[in-house]
Amino acid sequence: MPKRSFHRSRAAARALSYSVHTAADELIARRSPGLRSQLLRAVASVPANIAEAEQQTSDAQALNFLRIALGSVNEVGAHLETAADAGALSPKSFTACQGTRQVVKVMLQRLIERMECDQPKR
Repeated sequence: MPKRSFHRSRAAARALSYSVHTAADELIARRSPGLRSQLLRAVASVPANIAEAEQQTSDAQALNFLRIALGSVNEVGAHLETAADAGALSPKSFTACQGTRQVVKVMLQRLIERMECDQPKR
């Protein structure tokens, strides 16, 4: 497998992580302690799995980690929606995080699609 660089995807994932960590400061711990914790774990998983993908020796292994990262992006979205619905997150923070999340989601989807197209047909 040629060495791939997922630099742009990792940078976008780090921006998402920063955005969510900033917004998580708003979450009222006594109203949603589990939600805050789940949100922070999910968002931390995104850049970590992209970094893991970059170090894999095969495209199949890299794709597995990228799919996990994409799943975590979707999990972040679900937690943000729950926090907003519960009134624990301001509309401004929700919109900012969701916008960044959508960028990361599209980047990962396109990266996965490109890599799947490069896979040998069985």
